[in-house]
Amino acid sequence: MGDNLGRRVKSDPLVSFAFKVQIDGLEVARFNGVDGLNYEAEMIEYRSSNNPNLPKFRQGRRKAGHVSLKRGVLVGGGSNPLFDWIREVEAGTITPRNIAITIGDYGGESTVDETRGGKRVWQLLQCRPTKWGISSLDGTANNPIIETLELAVEEVKQ
Repeated sequence: MGDNLGRRVKSDPLVSFAFKVQIDGLEVARFNGVDGLNYEAEMIEYRSSNNPNLPKFRQGRRKAGHVSLKRGVLVGGGSNPLFDWIREVEAGTITPRNIAITIGDYGGESTVDETRGGKRVWQLLQCRPTKWGISSLDGTANNPIIETLELAVEEVKQ
């Protein structure tokens, strides 16, 4: 019989976790969702004395939004810098960190580079964790360890 029912297919469990997250250059986790990668430039309206009925604008403050990372798994063994960073927040001694979020082109680690259109990197500068939550702890389930991680970000670069 020529079917594949009796064979196991080797798969990469991190394929669905397509966003690689690095803190200060060290990979700490992979997430399957990222929200809030945005940039806002406030516009200040003013009126010119020679044409008071026509509003004019100039640029005001710039700011990045809060970035949410969703459904993540930790990478590597032992102590993880992501949890060490969260412990700093709990102790009240937070140090801002730079984070890189990468999608695609992992050099053979998974197949997302072909299906996602190449490598893209977003730099999140001077980040601070504001909220995090873990999945329900169930030894029989196959859930990611981090459900959400929210970051306050001062600047976003691509």
